[in-house]
Amino acid sequence: MNEAKMENMLAQLIKMVGSLQSDMQEMKKEQQEMKKEQLEMKIEQQGMKYTQQSMQGELKEVQNKLKELETKSDQRHQEILEHFKVLERDQDFIWEKPARNERDIGNIKRQLT
Repeated sequence: MNEAKMENMLAQLIKMVGSLQSDMQEMKKEQQEMKKEQLEMKIEQQGMKYTQQSMQGELKEVQNKLKELETKSDQRHQEILEHFKVLERDQDFIWEKPARNERDIGNIKRQLT
């Protein structure tokens, strides 16, 4: 009976070791899959970082162009204001001249009468 018990215990141990080995193989397989997924995620993350960096570069270019356009716009605005000032001075001169002529004509009329 001792021998039967020993065989029975040995059979149980073999089953337990076999199930442990299959569990370990499954765990190794799952671990490899997880490592593979982790690697894929790292690659995807690097792609996202690259995309983000390129977008930041493009944003800086757009900001620089916007500043350049604002500077040009301010310069043009100043030029237009200067032209308006010149036109205003010309208009003042043109209005002053007929008024002066009218006064002179009035003075001449008074002198002739």
